[in-house]
Amino acid sequence: MTTLQQSFPVPPEALWNALPAGVAAIGGKHPAYDAQGGFATCRTGMTVLSWGQHVNVWVSSSAPGSTLTVKTVLKLGVWDWGEGKRIARRFSAAVAYAAGTAALT
Repeated sequence: MTTLQQSFPVPPEALWNALPAGVAAIGGKHPAYDAQGGFATCRTGMTVLSWGQHVNVWVSSSAPGSTLTVKTVLKLGVWDWGEGKRIARRFSAAVAYAAGTAALT
């Protein structure tokens, strides 16, 4: 399980509208979006190292603009061998690019 949280200097709506780019970047399947709750989810396919991951994403307001939280969980298994972290970073980078911004450090 991996959790990545990043702040962006854009309103939550801008991040929300960019979520499909994140899903596409990780090859996400069966995406579901809940605009009221600021929550989205999808799954990745099998790889050589795992059966895939469940990817859960939250968009929320924060002081400098908005926060993106990406949580990955193995579908089956104990160790993800860093796959969850790579997926979360790829997702976040694609959303940042689509929203026309970079994450705040």
